[in-house]
Amino acid sequence: MKLITAFKLLCLTAALAGSAGLTPAFATEVFTWTDEDGIVHYSDRLPDNDNARQIDVQEVYKPGTVEPPAPASQGQAEPGEIPQSAAQQRRERMSKEREERREAQAETDRMCALHRQRLEQMEPARRVFYTDEAGESVRMDDDRRMGLIEESKEFIAKNCE
Repeated sequence: MKLITAFKLLCLTAALAGSAGLTPAFATEVFTWTDEDGIVHYSDRLPDNDNARQIDVQEVYKPGTVEPPAPASQGQAEPGEIPQSAAQQRRERMSKEREERREAQAETDRMCALHRQRLEQMEPARRVFYTDEAGESVRMDDDRRMGLIEESKEFIAKNCE
């Protein structure tokens, strides 16, 4: 009876040892390269170009890992996103800066138009009326009128073409 139990134990140990060699190593090959347009590509197949290099992803992701690795730096992609290349990040930054300059120029153009309109209304008129908080029409005194005219001329000289 002891011989049968020892034999079963030996068979079970051999089966477990043999099955351990059957599990895959889960080593993944990933290749990356940058094309002539500055776009970074990733693939599991080796491309035909010479500047491709292999990335070792075994350390980044191991099967059974439930948490994503902590981002190493800013600009890292969020989980599920494809990371952007440096060239793409630069293009997006330049596009954002260009849009901010356009918005600032549009605001400057709007203010130039308002100051020109003020000059057209106040310069030739000796009597300027405005509506106060109470809704009444009030005549602007000459000192205030001249101050607003000077303010508009300075703004136009400094900011408008």
